[in-house]
Amino acid sequence: MSGGVFISKGMQVGVPAGGIKIWFDDKGELQSSLRLQVHFNVVPTWIDLALRHLAVSKCDCDTRTKAWADNDENEKGRSLEQEFCSSMQAIMSAAVAFDAFYASLRDRVQVDPRILAKWRDNRTARYKQVAEVIRIAFNLKPRGTAALRQNLRAIFKLRDLAVHPDPKLTDPVLHPELQVGVEWRFFHFRFQEALTVVRSAVYMLHELATNGKPANAAVEEYAAALKPWLDEFKENVCLK
Repeated sequence: MSGGVFISKGMQVGVPAGGIKIWFDDKGELQSSLRLQVHFNVVPTWIDLALRHLAVSKCDCDTRTKAWADNDENEKGRSLEQEFCSSMQAIMSAAVAFDAFYASLRDRVQVDPRILAKWRDNRTARYKQVAEVIRIAFNLKPRGTAALRQNLRAIFKLRDLAVHPDPKLTDPVLHPELQVGVEWRFFHFRFQEALTVVRSAVYMLHELATNGKPANAAVEEYAAALKPWLDEFKENVCLK
């Protein structure tokens, strides 16, 4: 007969108030019950997806290099498309990981309602909102906040390009490795760009979880739960 609770990797487990009960039954025998509550942290899932897509992007990059060494125009185009797709998915996954990180922190810190209203009224850029909540959650100093903003701006710019690209005709962009003009998407969504974005996301999250100064106990607990995952991810993102 099945029973109990299956605890998967990454699941946080807690016991609510009154969740443990101990009593004697009518026969004088000791009885007990335990009620668990669980929470799944989605940030590691999105980073894992980013790393998986990054590995595919590396393979697609190698395939593209071989294809462009030959004269088959169809294979050249196909290889660019494959690298574009895998790189875009790696970059998008990294951006979503930060969105999830931001959402979790917003539940754990106090953001002035006037600031939230200002963001809504001014349609403040997403990366600025994310950076501000992280600043509050980890008591970041101006220099650290500026660096975080700069990195997030680059990541979310690519996310926005993937979600709603400019429909207008644009000039070709010089591909730095092929030295030929290509669509902008083949420039922005290639392995080297994906590697930069995913590595940046992992390193920033790891730095915050490891050396950040949490604003309260809830943030500290959340960061501590993330750190083992991020230690592992940091080791795996050294892909070149």
